Amino acid sequence: MKILLLGATGRTGRLIVEEALKQGYELNVLVRDKNKIFFNSKSIKVYQGTPTRRADLAAAMQGCDLIISALGIVRASDAPWSKLITPKNFISESIKNVIVEAGQQNLKRLITISAWGVGETKKQVPFWLRWLINYSNMGPVYAEHELEEKLLANSDLNWTAVRPVALNDSDKIKTLKVSFNNSPKPSLYVSRKSVAKFIVDIVKSDKYVRKSPTISEN
Repeated sequence: MKILLLGATGRTGRLIVEEALKQGYELNVLVRDKNKIFFNSKSIKVYQGTPTRRADLAAAMQGCDLIISALGIVRASDAPWSKLITPKNFISESIKNVIVEAGQQNLKRLITISAWGVGETKKQVPFWLRWLINYSNMGPVYAEHELEEKLLANSDLNWTAVRPVALNDSDKIKTLKVSFNNSPKPSLYVSRKSVAKFIVDIVKSDKYVRKSPTISEN
């Protein structure tokens, strides 16, 4: 099976590359700068470009069976009011292209990283996080994931929108709690490494098709 990975140079995307290779998958990756891909493997084919340009996406999607999106809105730092570096509509414009091009290439399955606090889960997150979503530069990130999920829900794709809680860079892979409708109640943190493993683990599963599971650490 060959996977198209978008967002392969991000903090979580790099871990998805590692996990996918570990599990024996072939990868096409579409990145803005080829020099930021440090993996030396015959199982990776690197395409330079952007998913907001349909021709770039079409080339990278050729021969793939599934798409994983780890696209995000990048800020200058993790500080909530830090300046946005990525255009505010980057995720939604990319996903619009993905939906159209996947239809052209008869590709049906997509897994994307969304966020806890999107959709019906906004009322479930702690007050301080809800406040930051409403008043800081974290807001555009959540708005984009919200729009992304709506676009996918209205598409013909067999999508899964994984909603991790607050991410950290721990090297430990822990047992995960998968929640729907705040049941079981999510914990506050999950490692990027655990998220990457969860995403690659469900590549061949239809358990979460057209669903948005919240994932956190037990």
